[in-house]
Amino acid sequence: VLALDKRITGDDAQTSGWMQIAVRIGVLFGVFSDLRRRGIREADISCLSGDFLMPISAWYARHWGLPVRNIVCCCNENNQLWELICQGQMRTDAVCIPTFLSAADIAVPDHLERLIRECGGAGETLRYLEIRRTGRNYYPSDLMLSRLRDGLCVSVVGSQRIRTTVPAVYKTYGKLISCATALCYAGAMDYRAKSGASGYTLVWSEESPLTEAETVAEILNIPEETLGAYI
Repeated sequence: VLALDKRITGDDAQTSGWMQIAVRIGVLFGVFSDLRRRGIREADISCLSGDFLMPISAWYARHWGLPVRNIVCCCNENNQLWELICQGQMRTDAVCIPTFLSAADIAVPDHLERLIRECGGAGETLRYLEIRRTGRNYYPSDLMLSRLRDGLCVSVVGSQRIRTTVPAVYKTYGKLISCATALCYAGAMDYRAKSGASGYTLVWSEESPLTEAETVAEILNIPEETLGAYI
């Protein structure tokens, strides 16, 4: 997905939010088409909250008919999205906590205003953007919060848990995953344990372990130059 983003939008992909969303929606439809051929008719999606591109892409895809059940947004110590969805409030002046997983190190997700627009309309979006501009706390109404929570939940996975998940998955399944994937996998497991959800879950990650080679090698206690042999 990241490579396709760059090919379509060029190096300045950060200014092309809608294009990045469109790319992810297209890939999602392709993935679910493949799942359907395998007899899987619907699935949850567990994805990195980060800049919120993937959660909002999955939200739009579901709105357009893709059989996505629940969208599990996974975050690390930067968990303002959890504060919003689970506690009904969010600090918009939160300071980012730096960790080894930079893709998750976003205090208040960009593109969150797109979901607020879909759930609350233009007026609510303007209210949210003004609150964010002035660094105040955002409190959605009960109705707005109910709409935000509809089919969307948040899992928080700390850095130490991410570090233990990478070797655990390799030991159990023989699959080497990136730290971003470990976050989404652990978040999905937490969601299933807490909700009792069953069925299929698509763990969505756009990071190869090779893009985080130094960190993954350090976690596994192996030389970085040998990492490719584990994939």
